[in-house]
Amino acid sequence: MTTRVTAAQQDEDRPQMFSRITGFVRRHTPSDHQGVALQERTFVNSAHAVKPKARRRWPRTVAAASTVAALTASACHTGTTDRHPSAPGSSSAAGVSAELQKLMRGVPWSSGQWGLQVTDLKTGKVVQSKNATSKFVTGSTAKTFAVGAALDTLGSSHRFRTPLVRSGSISHDGRLSGDLIMVGSGDLTLGGRTNALGKVDIPDFDHTDANAVPGMATLTREDPLAGINDLARQVAASGIRHIDGDVVIDDRLWAPVAIGGTPITPTVVNDNLIDLLITPAEPGRQATVDWRPKTAAFTVDSRVTTTPAGTKPAVKTDSPAAGRIRIRGSVPADATAPFIATYQVPDPAAFARTVLIEALVKHGVSVDSPALGENPSNKLPPVQKVKRLPVSASYTSPPFKEYAKLINKVSHNLGANLLPPLMAVQNGKHTYADGMKAEREFLMRAGIDRDSFDLVDAQGLTCDRATPAAQTQLLRNLSRKDYFGVLYDSMPAMGVDGSLAGVIKPTDPAAGHIRAKTGTLIGAANGKLVLTTKALAGYVDAENGRRYAFAIYVNGIPAPGNTVNGAIDLALKANKQLGAMAATIYRNPNP
Repeated sequence: MTTRVTAAQQDEDRPQMFSRITGFVRRHTPSDHQGVALQERTFVNSAHAVKPKARRRWPRTVAAASTVAALTASACHTGTTDRHPSAPGSSSAAGVSAELQKLMRGVPWSSGQWGLQVTDLKTGKVVQSKNATSKFVTGSTAKTFAVGAALDTLGSSHRFRTPLVRSGSISHDGRLSGDLIMVGSGDLTLGGRTNALGKVDIPDFDHTDANAVPGMATLTREDPLAGINDLARQVAASGIRHIDGDVVIDDRLWAPVAIGGTPITPTVVNDNLIDLLITPAEPGRQATVDWRPKTAAFTVDSRVTTTPAGTKPAVKTDSPAAGRIRIRGSVPADATAPFIATYQVPDPAAFARTVLIEALVKHGVSVDSPALGENPSNKLPPVQKVKRLPVSASYTSPPFKEYAKLINKVSHNLGANLLPPLMAVQNGKHTYADGMKAEREFLMRAGIDRDSFDLVDAQGLTCDRATPAAQTQLLRNLSRKDYFGVLYDSMPAMGVDGSLAGVIKPTDPAAGHIRAKTGTLIGAANGKLVLTTKALAGYVDAENGRRYAFAIYVNGIPAPGNTVNGAIDLALKANKQLGAMAATIYRNPNP
């Protein structure tokens, strides 16, 4: 049985979530606590994230938002004492520079609850502080806790090895009289992003968020089936020409789990997404739709109209039946092709099995069993027996430091959520909860007060809370680790790349001197849409030559007009506001 985990301990598919959010906006019912969680990578500044004339962007469009998650804040059960942020104006701003006070006091920022701490990394002296021992919703700054714990547990040089083992013997003419088994290792990319230098390809705006802000995502150049094809080539080279048995995916490395409706599985092919590539035509004509990876696992039923240049796109993907992807809507004639949308694969093991069989056939290995259908996990031998089976092929990943960079640069939710079960397995355990326990134990070993954080998932949903003091203490502790350089390099550089590329201008003196993780959640409070959190946490190499750890949180700012678009505009502005605050700390960290 698959355990489904969200901050609200509930699971809904993403199109349904968006319908419930828009329904909430129409009804304005105080009793309806359904909200929307939009991950921070959605809010890359539209004027800088993609070069002008290279790709048209529509940052206000939220149709088919892939990063939407329905949450119920009242369902957070952490078993710890929750010290809520103080109400606006209830705490003195003493200890915060006049420049930062001014940025917090403007409209609409004064309506939120603010928390902040700036700490000298070398001495540990707190140089600025506001509500630093109150807990705030972290958003995806929670990923700093998870990535830090994973670097400590796995090591930056850890590599994932995905083997293909065989359960039978091979005849002289190359017939395998048994099954071929691919054992999932938790490899996030399985070769689908690895470039010629052995590094993971990371765009500023990833396809994992293509549906959230249509028109911004770009695809990496690498073949999404590169790892699968490499395994198939090795099988053919080993002398196997025909498989009398079946091809099976062994996904038993950890107990099944889903976060926000997304399966977190040990086998990941193309982020378990189908990329839909839309090329507009003349206005009024049907756009051309292609997809990748090409596989018999899915057929695509497309009806996407081309609208006049300058109009906004409205694209929706769903699945009316197993194995069928339906895409409907419109894109403007001036959209730079390919315009990317994605479809979440509901059964990653069955998907991986199909593309592996297709790759085997492509490389001259025939298979008796049909490529389509469910993964026949009932044919798997016991786990310990699988470990002793002979290996016919094996794929080795880049080092984990490359994955840490992918997770932090684009705030990759699936990658973050792979970390707890991977840590659990490293410790001889088997569940996502075991991994979150390991993360909490790591934080306590770092000297962080257990009552200063509540972390129930790795991506940063609404139940994840921490104090600014805990966040900066973690960052200072990590700065003394031998893997600190890996962590530092994994964070977006403000004004340069990742989710902070357009937060300040690249000509700003602070550009390139701030490495930080963002966090953004939009939700509901008392029946109204709010910016649940906007957060920024990381390191500043200040103008005075010293390095500081900082954490800035603002929670609970009402959305203008109580609309989803108003909330998204607010989040975009908040991204800039916190960027301005970090740049202020760069200029004047110790007032």
